[in-house]
Amino acid sequence: MTDQEAIRALVGDLQWQIDQMRERRIKNNAGHQYNPSFYKRGLEDAIEQGGTAVAEYVKAYLYKAPSGGYQKLESEGALDLACEALVVAEDKPYESLFSDEDRQAARDRLGPHIEAIEARKAERRARIDAARAKLRETGLPERPDLDWALRSRR
Repeated sequence: MTDQEAIRALVGDLQWQIDQMRERRIKNNAGHQYNPSFYKRGLEDAIEQGGTAVAEYVKAYLYKAPSGGYQKLESEGALDLACEALVVAEDKPYESLFSDEDRQAARDRLGPHIEAIEARKAERRARIDAARAKLRETGLPERPDLDWALRSRR
């Protein structure tokens, strides 16, 4: 695979990640649809530059402090939408664009956040399991208003 084919595949995956932010309804701090406009402008500029500029753009994110967008994705449990997730995926057609050091930097960045996400998921599962156990023990709560509404539809 040529570098240009690898770049096209990388751009496709980066754009998919951006599209998924809308699909998954990722919100900004004000509760509106999150739009990574700064990231998108930088990506567009890298695409226009051509060559391996897109890969260099992604690499730059690996070696600086996590951006606000990255922190937003982490808080939403959506780090699979961070460019770091593409760098660590060694089975992608663009893996040759990134060095072992780049992949390690991405793993180092994702590591503590993934642990936090897994901990939140475990807490959520525990709450759901506790609620289910309570329902099994006590049965469904009484809802006379719901019972009346259901009977009236018969």
